[in-house]
Amino acid sequence: MNYIPVNEQDRKEMLDRIGVKSIEELLALQIPESLRAKKLNLPEGLSEQELSALFKNYAGKNKSNLVCFRGAGVYDHFVPSLVDEITGRSEFSTAYTPYQAEASQGTLQAIFEYQSMICELTGLDCANASMYDGATAVAEAVLLAVRTSRKNKIIISSGVNPEYLSVVETYTKNLDVEIIKIKIDEKTGALDKNVLQSMLSDDIGAVVVQSPNFFGVVEDMLSLSETAKNKNALFVTIVNPASLGILKTPCEYNADIAAGEGQVFGNRMHLGGSTFGFLAVKKALEWKIPGRVVGQTVDKNGKRGFVLTLQSREQHIRREKATSNICTNAALNAFAGCVYMACLGSSGIKELAETNISKARYAFNAIKKLEGFEPLFANSLFFNEFVFKTVKNVKKIEKALLKENILGPLNLGAFDKKYKNCLMFAVTEKRTKQEIDKLTDILNRA
Repeated sequence: MNYIPVNEQDRKEMLDRIGVKSIEELLALQIPESLRAKKLNLPEGLSEQELSALFKNYAGKNKSNLVCFRGAGVYDHFVPSLVDEITGRSEFSTAYTPYQAEASQGTLQAIFEYQSMICELTGLDCANASMYDGATAVAEAVLLAVRTSRKNKIIISSGVNPEYLSVVETYTKNLDVEIIKIKIDEKTGALDKNVLQSMLSDDIGAVVVQSPNFFGVVEDMLSLSETAKNKNALFVTIVNPASLGILKTPCEYNADIAAGEGQVFGNRMHLGGSTFGFLAVKKALEWKIPGRVVGQTVDKNGKRGFVLTLQSREQHIRREKATSNICTNAALNAFAGCVYMACLGSSGIKELAETNISKARYAFNAIKKLEGFEPLFANSLFFNEFVFKTVKNVKKIEKALLKENILGPLNLGAFDKKYKNCLMFAVTEKRTKQEIDKLTDILNRA
């Protein structure tokens, strides 16, 4: 039915039924007056044609088709046309979460294949049907570690994406969970295992480390994992899936839980969303994994079929026993990631990782030669992201790049004052030599 706004008579009847005299009195019950707008300066109504023209005018002010050298969690990767062709089919793009499993075999198989690929990519035994994004995947990984270890203290590296850390703190704010931050080394940008060892004790449930970390630095995950395991703490890793084509997998350094942002596989940047998060665990933790898992089985005739299984969610069991209150999964975005992984294959993902490293290293070496730019972590390994400190005017640099249709590096001073005048560059396989050379030329002249 068409939307019909509530008229004055409708409002009066509803307020009478509730037992209040006005909207203001109703709001006062929950919202302090200091937080309520005194007046909304809304224009007069427009016709459909006028409204359409207005928004087209607004949209025309957007900068589009920028050459992107910015990352920090969402990256400008190439999406093959095959991904859009398959995910755009109506049976996928219009399908909702498969609550009636027996009637959703195609959707369930797509999720099952996605789970299988995440397991192959990470080397772990079980993956769920996806999370909302990387941040919520990390938060759920922390809660999973708390439930499993039965210890409420979690050590998290300050090299973790600050937006992920913010979501973790929101998730745990009203729980009996203590988040202990461990600083990265200011010279290397990585965690020092000796510092980690000094902070570990028998009441630490897990250690959470991101690699490549927020600054692009590749951590020594094997030694960090061993250090955590020596104190019987779980090791939770946050990974960029594109990096796993060349770096050690979570399985290879004995991680218990792997989480991260899947946007780099088959999903465009979408102004920061929508994307999908992934979560994979060792077999010992599969029953405690949040969200939903699709399993493969056979029917009474021996034919292959797919079912929703291992769902210890609040919709299916007593709420106080639930592992999570996540009610769904990012099925279409995760399926795009599945198609992308199938399209590239293991050799293609390895080539993707090598190309990212190669182009990032070319850009790093070119910027390093410029006067006024100094690498923040000069001798550290990095994947496709790196940080430079500059004596130049950061705002002037940003304006100069935008004028040439380039979305430049991220100013880290916005996250932490101690990184004032520090710029973080991201270079993916999409960036060409000509684009990188143009970037460095503008940086040199700014």
